[in-house]
Amino acid sequence: MPPTEDDPQFEDLDWNEIQQSKRTVTAERAALAVGVAILALGRAYQELSAGLYLIGDWRPVTLDWVFLLAVTVVAAYGAVPFAKRLRRRPVSLRGVLRRRPAVVLSGAFVAGLVAVGVVGSALGGSPPLRFHHAYHPPVGFASTVPPQECLGVTTGGPFDQVCHGTWEYPLGTNERGHPLGFLLVEGARTAAYVTVISAAFIVPLAAAVGVVAGIRGGVVDDLLSSYVDVQLCIPALLLYFIGYAYYGPSLLLLLATFGLLSWGGIARLVRSEVIQRREEGYVLVARSLGASGAYVARRHILPNSTNTLVPAVFQLLALFVLIEAGVAFLGFHEIGTYSWGSTISESINAAVAGQLQERADQPAYKIWWVSSLPAVALTATLVAFKTLGDGVRDALDPRGDRS
Repeated sequence: MPPTEDDPQFEDLDWNEIQQSKRTVTAERAALAVGVAILALGRAYQELSAGLYLIGDWRPVTLDWVFLLAVTVVAAYGAVPFAKRLRRRPVSLRGVLRRRPAVVLSGAFVAGLVAVGVVGSALGGSPPLRFHHAYHPPVGFASTVPPQECLGVTTGGPFDQVCHGTWEYPLGTNERGHPLGFLLVEGARTAAYVTVISAAFIVPLAAAVGVVAGIRGGVVDDLLSSYVDVQLCIPALLLYFIGYAYYGPSLLLLLATFGLLSWGGIARLVRSEVIQRREEGYVLVARSLGASGAYVARRHILPNSTNTLVPAVFQLLALFVLIEAGVAFLGFHEIGTYSWGSTISESINAAVAGQLQERADQPAYKIWWVSSLPAVALTATLVAFKTLGDGVRDALDPRGDRS
Protein backbone atom coordinates (compact mmCIF):
# COMPACT_ATOMS: atom_id res chain seq x y z
CA MET A 1 0.00 0.00 0.00
CA PRO A 2 1.52 3.36 -0.96
CA PRO A 3 2.20 5.81 1.90
CA THR A 4 -0.35 8.49 2.63
CA GLU A 5 0.07 12.00 3.92
CA ASP A 6 -0.83 10.91 7.47
CA ASP A 7 1.88 8.24 7.58
CA PRO A 8 5.10 9.21 9.36
CA GLN A 9 7.82 10.40 7.03
CA PHE A 10 11.49 9.89 7.79
CA GLU A 11 13.93 12.41 6.40
CA ASP A 12 17.54 11.71 5.50
CA LEU A 13 19.61 13.84 7.84
CA ASP A 14 22.71 15.73 6.81
CA TRP A 15 24.77 15.60 9.99
CA ASN A 16 27.28 18.08 8.61
CA GLU A 17 24.50 20.62 8.21
CA ILE A 18 23.25 19.97 11.73
CA GLN A 19 26.74 20.52 13.12
CA GLN A 20 27.07 23.73 11.08
CA SER A 21 23.73 25.01 12.42
CA LYS A 22 25.24 24.97 15.92
CA ARG A 23 28.09 27.24 14.91
CA THR A 24 28.08 30.93 15.63
CA VAL A 25 29.06 31.80 12.06
CA THR A 26 26.72 30.26 9.48
CA ALA A 27 26.24 30.96 5.80
CA GLU A 28 23.01 32.81 6.52
CA ARG A 29 24.53 35.05 9.19
CA ALA A 30 27.61 35.68 7.09
CA ALA A 31 25.50 36.71 4.08
CA LEU A 32 23.41 39.00 6.29
CA ALA A 33 26.47 40.57 7.90
CA VAL A 34 28.19 41.22 4.57
CA GLY A 35 25.04 42.68 3.06
CA VAL A 36 24.35 44.95 6.02
CA ALA A 37 27.98 46.11 6.05
CA ILE A 38 27.82 47.03 2.36
CA LEU A 39 24.57 48.93 2.87
CA ALA A 40 25.98 50.73 5.91
CA LEU A 41 29.04 51.84 3.95
CA GLY A 42 26.86 53.03 1.07
CA ARG A 43 24.58 54.95 3.41
CA ALA A 44 27.52 56.55 5.20
CA TYR A 45 29.12 57.53 1.90
CA GLN A 46 25.86 59.07 0.75
CA GLU A 47 25.65 61.16 3.92
CA LEU A 48 29.26 62.35 3.64
CA SER A 49 29.36 63.00 -0.09
CA ALA A 50 27.42 65.27 -2.40
CA GLY A 51 25.44 62.32 -3.73
CA LEU A 52 25.51 58.60 -4.39
CA TYR A 53 24.12 57.10 -7.55
CA LEU A 54 23.98 53.32 -7.26
CA ILE A 55 22.60 52.53 -10.71
CA GLY A 56 22.24 55.06 -13.51
CA ASP A 57 20.73 58.23 -12.05
CA TRP A 58 19.14 56.49 -9.06
CA ARG A 59 19.92 58.27 -5.79
CA PRO A 60 18.44 56.15 -2.97
CA VAL A 61 16.10 57.68 -0.40
CA THR A 62 15.02 56.22 2.94
CA LEU A 63 12.48 53.85 1.38
CA ASP A 64 15.10 52.57 -1.07
CA TRP A 65 17.51 51.77 1.75
CA VAL A 66 14.76 49.92 3.63
CA PHE A 67 14.07 47.93 0.47
CA LEU A 68 17.74 47.07 -0.01
CA LEU A 69 17.95 45.93 3.61
CA ALA A 70 14.87 43.79 3.04
CA VAL A 71 16.49 42.27 -0.06
CA THR A 72 19.53 41.42 2.05
CA VAL A 73 17.41 39.73 4.71
CA VAL A 74 15.42 37.73 2.15
CA ALA A 75 18.60 36.68 0.35
CA ALA A 76 20.32 35.62 3.59
CA TYR A 77 17.46 33.68 5.16
CA GLY A 78 15.53 32.74 2.03
CA ALA A 79 17.84 32.25 -0.94
CA VAL A 80 20.79 30.76 1.00
CA PRO A 81 18.77 28.05 2.84
CA PHE A 82 16.86 27.25 -0.37
CA ALA A 83 20.16 26.81 -2.23
CA LYS A 84 21.34 24.44 0.50
CA ARG A 85 18.15 22.43 0.26
CA LEU A 86 18.36 22.32 -3.52
CA ARG A 87 21.92 21.01 -3.31
CA ARG A 88 20.98 18.39 -0.73
CA ARG A 89 17.78 17.19 -2.45
CA PRO A 90 17.98 18.19 -6.12
CA VAL A 91 15.89 15.29 -7.44
CA SER A 92 12.83 16.01 -5.32
CA LEU A 93 12.71 19.76 -5.93
CA ARG A 94 13.40 19.49 -9.64
CA GLY A 95 10.75 16.80 -9.90
CA VAL A 96 8.20 19.16 -8.41
CA LEU A 97 9.19 21.84 -10.91
CA ARG A 98 8.91 19.42 -13.82
CA ARG A 99 5.44 18.40 -12.75
CA ARG A 100 4.38 22.00 -12.20
CA PRO A 101 5.65 24.17 -15.08
CA ALA A 102 3.29 26.93 -13.98
CA VAL A 103 5.34 27.17 -10.80
CA VAL A 104 8.49 27.78 -12.83
CA LEU A 105 6.79 30.54 -14.82
CA SER A 106 5.39 32.09 -11.65
CA GLY A 107 8.77 32.00 -9.95
CA ALA A 108 10.42 33.59 -12.98
CA PHE A 109 7.71 36.26 -13.04
CA VAL A 110 8.16 37.12 -9.36
CA ALA A 111 11.96 37.12 -9.72
CA GLY A 112 11.64 39.41 -12.73
CA LEU A 113 9.32 41.66 -10.74
CA VAL A 114 11.91 42.07 -8.00
CA ALA A 115 14.71 42.55 -10.55
CA VAL A 116 12.72 45.26 -12.30
CA GLY A 117 12.07 46.85 -8.92
CA VAL A 118 15.80 47.03 -8.22
CA VAL A 119 17.23 48.18 -11.54
CA GLY A 120 14.41 48.80 -14.00
CA SER A 121 13.49 52.38 -13.22
CA ALA A 122 17.11 53.36 -12.59
CA LEU A 123 18.29 52.15 -15.98
CA GLY A 124 15.31 53.51 -17.88
CA GLY A 125 15.24 56.93 -16.24
CA SER A 126 12.21 59.16 -15.92
CA PRO A 127 10.80 60.48 -19.21
CA PRO A 128 9.77 64.14 -19.46
CA LEU A 129 6.21 65.35 -19.70
CA ARG A 130 5.01 65.35 -23.30
CA PHE A 131 1.41 66.42 -23.34
CA HIS A 132 1.50 66.76 -27.12
CA HIS A 133 2.07 62.97 -27.27
CA ALA A 134 -0.83 62.11 -24.94
CA TYR A 135 -2.95 59.02 -25.64
CA HIS A 136 -0.79 57.43 -28.30
CA PRO A 137 -2.27 53.95 -28.91
CA PRO A 138 -0.12 50.80 -28.69
CA VAL A 139 1.55 49.33 -31.76
CA GLY A 140 -0.98 47.46 -33.89
CA PHE A 141 -3.92 49.53 -32.69
CA ALA A 142 -5.52 52.81 -33.66
CA SER A 143 -7.27 55.49 -31.67
CA THR A 144 -9.93 58.03 -32.48
CA VAL A 145 -8.48 60.23 -29.73
CA PRO A 146 -5.48 61.53 -31.68
CA PRO A 147 -2.71 63.34 -29.79
CA GLN A 148 -1.64 66.81 -30.77
CA GLU A 149 1.35 65.26 -32.54
CA CYS A 150 0.76 61.74 -33.82
CA LEU A 151 4.07 59.99 -34.48
CA GLY A 152 2.42 57.08 -36.26
CA VAL A 153 0.39 56.82 -39.40
CA THR A 154 -2.73 58.98 -39.49
CA THR A 155 -5.85 58.15 -41.43
CA GLY A 156 -9.26 59.72 -41.87
CA GLY A 157 -10.29 63.28 -42.46
CA PRO A 158 -9.45 66.43 -40.52
CA PHE A 159 -12.49 66.01 -38.24
CA ASP A 160 -12.32 62.24 -37.78
CA GLN A 161 -8.57 61.67 -37.70
CA VAL A 162 -7.32 58.28 -36.52
CA CYS A 163 -3.83 57.87 -35.03
CA HIS A 164 -2.08 54.50 -35.35
CA GLY A 165 0.48 53.14 -32.92
CA THR A 166 4.20 53.72 -33.33
CA TRP A 167 7.31 51.92 -32.07
CA GLU A 168 8.30 55.17 -30.38
CA TYR A 169 5.65 54.21 -27.81
CA PRO A 170 5.06 50.47 -28.32
CA LEU A 171 2.57 50.24 -25.43
CA GLY A 172 1.02 53.66 -25.87
CA THR A 173 1.02 56.72 -23.61
CA ASN A 174 -1.17 58.25 -20.92
CA GLU A 175 -2.56 61.76 -20.61
CA ARG A 176 0.87 63.20 -19.71
CA GLY A 177 2.63 61.53 -22.61
CA HIS A 178 4.38 59.03 -20.35
CA PRO A 179 5.02 55.69 -22.07
CA LEU A 180 2.98 52.83 -20.63
CA GLY A 181 6.16 50.76 -20.55
CA PHE A 182 7.67 53.23 -18.09
CA LEU A 183 4.50 53.21 -15.97
CA LEU A 184 4.42 49.40 -15.92
CA VAL A 185 8.05 49.28 -14.78
CA GLU A 186 7.40 51.88 -12.07
CA GLY A 187 4.35 49.93 -10.94
CA ALA A 188 6.44 46.76 -10.79
CA ARG A 189 8.95 48.65 -8.67
CA THR A 190 6.24 49.65 -6.19
CA ALA A 191 4.86 46.10 -6.08
CA ALA A 192 8.36 44.71 -5.53
CA TYR A 193 8.95 47.12 -2.65
CA VAL A 194 5.69 46.07 -1.01
CA THR A 195 6.44 42.36 -1.47
CA VAL A 196 10.08 42.26 -0.38
CA ILE A 197 9.72 44.58 2.63
CA SER A 198 6.70 42.62 3.85
CA ALA A 199 8.44 39.27 3.35
CA ALA A 200 11.58 40.46 5.15
CA PHE A 201 10.07 42.10 8.22
CA ILE A 202 6.36 41.39 8.63
CA VAL A 203 6.19 37.65 7.90
CA PRO A 204 9.09 36.74 10.26
CA LEU A 205 7.46 38.81 13.00
CA ALA A 206 4.20 36.94 12.58
CA ALA A 207 5.95 33.55 12.54
CA ALA A 208 8.00 34.40 15.65
CA VAL A 209 4.94 35.48 17.63
CA GLY A 210 3.05 32.34 16.61
CA VAL A 211 5.94 30.03 17.48
CA VAL A 212 6.58 31.63 20.88
CA ALA A 213 2.89 31.59 21.77
CA GLY A 214 2.47 27.97 20.70
CA ILE A 215 5.59 26.57 22.36
CA ARG A 216 5.57 28.52 25.62
CA GLY A 217 1.82 28.42 26.22
CA GLY A 218 0.40 29.63 29.53
CA VAL A 219 0.61 33.32 30.34
CA VAL A 220 2.83 34.04 27.34
CA ASP A 221 0.31 32.48 24.99
CA ASP A 222 -2.57 34.38 26.60
CA LEU A 223 -0.78 37.74 26.35
CA LEU A 224 0.32 37.30 22.76
CA SER A 225 -3.04 35.93 21.65
CA SER A 226 -4.84 38.83 23.35
CA TYR A 227 -2.55 41.30 21.60
CA VAL A 228 -3.25 39.67 18.24
CA ASP A 229 -7.00 39.82 18.90
CA VAL A 230 -6.80 43.52 19.72
CA GLN A 231 -4.60 44.19 16.71
CA LEU A 232 -7.02 42.51 14.32
CA CYS A 233 -9.81 44.76 15.61
CA ILE A 234 -8.00 47.94 14.55
CA PRO A 235 -8.84 48.91 10.94
CA ALA A 236 -5.55 49.46 9.14
CA LEU A 237 -7.17 51.62 6.48
CA LEU A 238 -8.49 54.05 9.10
CA LEU A 239 -5.06 54.25 10.74
CA TYR A 240 -3.46 54.93 7.35
CA PHE A 241 -5.92 57.75 6.68
CA ILE A 242 -5.05 59.29 10.05
CA GLY A 243 -1.36 59.11 9.23
CA TYR A 244 -2.15 60.46 5.76
CA ALA A 245 -3.84 63.49 7.31
CA TYR A 246 -0.89 64.30 9.57
CA TYR A 247 2.15 63.18 7.57
CA GLY A 248 0.91 63.07 3.98
CA PRO A 249 1.03 60.15 1.54
CA SER A 250 3.91 57.71 1.89
CA LEU A 251 4.49 54.15 0.73
CA LEU A 252 6.49 53.53 3.91
CA LEU A 253 3.52 54.71 5.98
CA LEU A 254 1.25 52.36 4.04
CA LEU A 255 3.57 49.41 4.68
CA ALA A 256 3.88 50.29 8.36
CA THR A 257 0.14 50.57 9.00
CA PHE A 258 -1.07 47.61 6.97
CA GLY A 259 1.97 45.49 7.73
CA LEU A 260 1.95 45.94 11.48
CA LEU A 261 -1.81 45.41 11.70
CA SER A 262 -2.27 42.58 9.20
CA TRP A 263 0.05 39.82 10.39
CA GLY A 264 -2.27 38.52 13.10
CA GLY A 265 -3.81 35.91 10.83
CA ILE A 266 -0.40 34.40 10.04
CA ALA A 267 0.52 34.40 13.75
CA ARG A 268 -2.71 32.59 14.61
CA LEU A 269 -2.08 30.02 11.91
CA VAL A 270 1.48 29.37 13.10
CA ARG A 271 0.32 29.13 16.70
CA SER A 272 -2.34 26.55 15.86
CA GLU A 273 0.16 24.48 13.87
CA VAL A 274 2.68 24.61 16.72
CA ILE A 275 0.07 23.57 19.30
CA GLN A 276 -1.04 20.73 17.05
CA ARG A 277 2.47 19.37 16.50
CA ARG A 278 4.29 20.09 19.73
CA GLU A 279 3.03 16.81 21.20
CA GLU A 280 3.95 14.70 18.16
CA GLY A 281 6.27 11.80 18.76
CA TYR A 282 9.23 13.19 16.82
CA VAL A 283 9.00 16.46 18.78
CA LEU A 284 8.90 14.64 22.12
CA VAL A 285 11.89 12.53 21.12
CA ALA A 286 13.85 15.64 20.11
CA ARG A 287 13.02 17.30 23.41
CA SER A 288 14.03 14.19 25.37
CA LEU A 289 17.41 14.31 23.62
CA GLY A 290 17.96 17.85 24.87
CA ALA A 291 16.91 19.88 21.85
CA SER A 292 15.97 23.47 22.64
CA GLY A 293 12.59 24.95 21.84
CA ALA A 294 14.05 27.12 19.07
CA TYR A 295 15.74 24.10 17.46
CA VAL A 296 12.57 22.02 17.64
CA ALA A 297 10.54 24.84 16.08
CA ARG A 298 13.08 25.42 13.31
CA ARG A 299 13.86 21.80 12.45
CA HIS A 300 10.61 19.95 13.16
CA ILE A 301 7.53 22.10 13.71
CA LEU A 302 7.85 24.80 11.05
CA PRO A 303 8.93 22.42 8.23
CA ASN A 304 5.88 20.25 8.95
CA SER A 305 3.62 23.32 8.93
CA THR A 306 4.47 24.49 5.42
CA ASN A 307 1.39 22.79 4.01
CA THR A 308 -0.77 25.60 5.40
CA LEU A 309 1.75 28.30 6.29
CA VAL A 310 3.44 28.89 2.92
CA PRO A 311 0.25 29.44 0.86
CA ALA A 312 -1.04 31.80 3.56
CA VAL A 313 2.17 33.83 3.43
CA PHE A 314 2.05 34.20 -0.34
CA GLN A 315 -1.63 35.14 -0.18
CA LEU A 316 -0.76 37.82 2.39
CA LEU A 317 1.93 39.23 0.10
CA ALA A 318 -0.52 39.26 -2.80
CA LEU A 319 -3.06 41.00 -0.56
CA PHE A 320 -0.53 43.73 0.29
CA VAL A 321 0.11 44.33 -3.41
CA LEU A 322 -3.63 44.56 -4.03
CA ILE A 323 -4.14 46.90 -1.06
CA GLU A 324 -1.41 49.24 -2.28
CA ALA A 325 -2.95 49.30 -5.74
CA GLY A 326 -6.39 49.97 -4.27
CA VAL A 327 -5.17 52.85 -2.11
CA ALA A 328 -3.33 54.33 -5.09
CA PHE A 329 -6.44 53.89 -7.24
CA LEU A 330 -8.35 56.04 -4.76
CA GLY A 331 -5.65 58.71 -5.00
CA PHE A 332 -4.15 58.41 -1.51
CA HIS A 333 -0.57 57.95 -2.68
CA GLU A 334 2.52 59.99 -3.37
CA ILE A 335 2.34 61.91 -6.63
CA GLY A 336 5.89 60.90 -7.55
CA THR A 337 5.32 57.21 -6.79
CA TYR A 338 3.75 55.47 -9.76
CA SER A 339 1.56 52.49 -9.04
CA TRP A 340 -0.50 50.18 -11.19
CA GLY A 341 -3.53 51.32 -9.22
CA SER A 342 -2.96 55.01 -9.91
CA THR A 343 -2.35 54.30 -13.61
CA ILE A 344 -5.61 52.37 -13.84
CA SER A 345 -7.49 55.26 -12.25
CA GLU A 346 -6.18 57.72 -14.85
CA SER A 347 -8.56 56.44 -17.51
CA ILE A 348 -11.29 54.76 -15.52
CA ASN A 349 -13.25 58.02 -15.06
CA ALA A 350 -15.10 58.27 -18.36
CA ALA A 351 -16.13 61.70 -19.58
CA VAL A 352 -19.66 62.56 -18.51
CA ALA A 353 -21.36 65.56 -20.06
CA GLY A 354 -22.03 68.42 -17.65
CA GLN A 355 -19.83 67.05 -14.86
CA LEU A 356 -16.37 68.08 -13.73
CA GLN A 357 -13.68 65.56 -14.72
CA GLU A 358 -10.85 65.03 -12.25
CA ARG A 359 -8.74 62.72 -14.40
CA ALA A 360 -9.31 61.51 -17.94
CA ASP A 361 -11.30 63.79 -20.23
CA GLN A 362 -11.97 60.92 -22.64
CA PRO A 363 -14.25 57.89 -22.28
CA ALA A 364 -12.36 54.96 -20.79
CA TYR A 365 -13.07 52.62 -23.70
CA LYS A 366 -11.35 55.00 -26.13
CA ILE A 367 -8.11 55.01 -24.11
CA TRP A 368 -8.43 51.41 -22.95
CA TRP A 369 -4.69 50.69 -22.87
CA VAL A 370 -4.07 53.13 -20.02
CA SER A 371 -6.11 51.00 -17.62
CA SER A 372 -6.02 47.56 -19.26
CA LEU A 373 -2.25 47.04 -19.36
CA PRO A 374 -1.58 47.78 -15.66
CA ALA A 375 -4.70 45.78 -14.76
CA VAL A 376 -3.26 42.79 -16.64
CA ALA A 377 0.09 43.25 -14.86
CA LEU A 378 -1.63 43.41 -11.46
CA THR A 379 -3.71 40.32 -12.19
CA ALA A 380 -0.68 38.39 -13.42
CA THR A 381 1.18 39.29 -10.23
CA LEU A 382 -1.62 38.05 -7.98
CA VAL A 383 -1.94 34.80 -9.94
CA ALA A 384 1.84 34.30 -9.85
CA PHE A 385 1.94 34.66 -6.06
CA LYS A 386 -0.90 32.17 -5.62
CA THR A 387 0.67 29.62 -7.99
CA LEU A 388 4.16 30.07 -6.57
CA GLY A 389 2.85 29.63 -3.04
CA ASP A 390 1.33 26.26 -3.94
CA GLY A 391 4.56 25.19 -5.66
CA VAL A 392 6.81 26.20 -2.78
CA ARG A 393 4.50 24.39 -0.38
CA ASP A 394 4.81 21.18 -2.40
CA ALA A 395 8.59 21.56 -2.61
CA LEU A 396 9.18 22.23 1.08
CA ASP A 397 6.58 20.01 2.71
CA PRO A 398 8.51 17.02 4.16
CA ARG A 399 5.30 14.95 4.15
CA GLY A 400 4.88 15.30 0.40
CA ASP A 401 5.68 12.82 -2.34
CA ARG A 402 9.40 12.21 -2.58
CA SER A 403 9.46 10.03 -5.64
